[in-house]
Amino acid sequence: MLRILVRHGDGGVEKGADLGSVAEVLQDPRATLWVDAEGEPPEALETLGTRFELHPVTVEDFVHQDQRPKIEEFDRYIFLVIHALRAIRRDELETDELHVALMANALLTVHERPLDAAQRVFDRCATDPRVLQNGASFLLYLLSDAVVDGYFPVLDSLGDEIDALEDAVVETPGPARMRRIFEVKRVVVHLRKVVSPQREVYNAVSRRDYPFIDAHTAVYFRDVHDHLVRAFEVIDSYRDLVANTLEAYLASISNRLGQVMKQLTVIATIFMPLSFLTGFFGMNFAAIPFDRPWLLGIVLAMMVGLPVTMLLLFARSGWLTDDQRITSWARLRAWLRRRR
Repeated sequence: MLRILVRHGDGGVEKGADLGSVAEVLQDPRATLWVDAEGEPPEALETLGTRFELHPVTVEDFVHQDQRPKIEEFDRYIFLVIHALRAIRRDELETDELHVALMANALLTVHERPLDAAQRVFDRCATDPRVLQNGASFLLYLLSDAVVDGYFPVLDSLGDEIDALEDAVVETPGPARMRRIFEVKRVVVHLRKVVSPQREVYNAVSRRDYPFIDAHTAVYFRDVHDHLVRAFEVIDSYRDLVANTLEAYLASISNRLGQVMKQLTVIATIFMPLSFLTGFFGMNFAAIPFDRPWLLGIVLAMMVGLPVTMLLLFARSGWLTDDQRITSWARLRAWLRRRR
């Protein structure tokens, strides 16, 4: 789908003009042209490249999307690749590539899927013709600002998920939590790969290194660059938070393992004297008078009394629980009910 917006030299704005008039508009220095190509086939993109006299390398980038954010300068235009954030799906970051060719009085944008930022800016220019008075470079600023502003809702949702994940790994650690930590980590790495080069692109644009950027528009690009710097700092903080969350998960797992080992040690310690008693009194002695009936009662009482006494001592010392010592029968009964 092609969308065309033209502001003629006399101030009139025309929407949906014919591509046949592109050459005429480009020859008028007072005119401003914006052509937005959404989901066009390779043949149509090659035709656009011919009408705008673009370099074959640029046309090839239009056709084969999957480019990193970059800026390239040619004789008649500058070419930019911008990435817009769409959403986060589990361990994947969905982005949209926006390819832009900026000329002295024209802007050509190419993208595969519908782009909310491009639609909003196009509608604004169509309803308010005064926007087009500032030239093609100002259109690029509006488009860039809308794309970068779309970063922050995605970053905010990711930050909320990291906070929730940080609480969850302490309360209920498990294999699913660890998998999610690594999924979020992959998303953060992808975000850095998108934002870092784009930050350099707008740093170059804001320095007025290119002739097609008006002097009064370069100031606006500094604001876009500042937003990208802030987004990059947020992503860096998320990377640290994910690393801390992983450390908290490992510490929680180690804590729980230590608690289990402590409780198993308590159980083994309780049964140790029982093993001694049953082993000692289970031997056959001829000279020692162990055939007394009352002696059997004493041994059985010891086998019952020793574990109970040791359990009470361990409970009062705080060896059975993580948070507090068991100092009463009520707390002991509550603890036993929780263990069932």
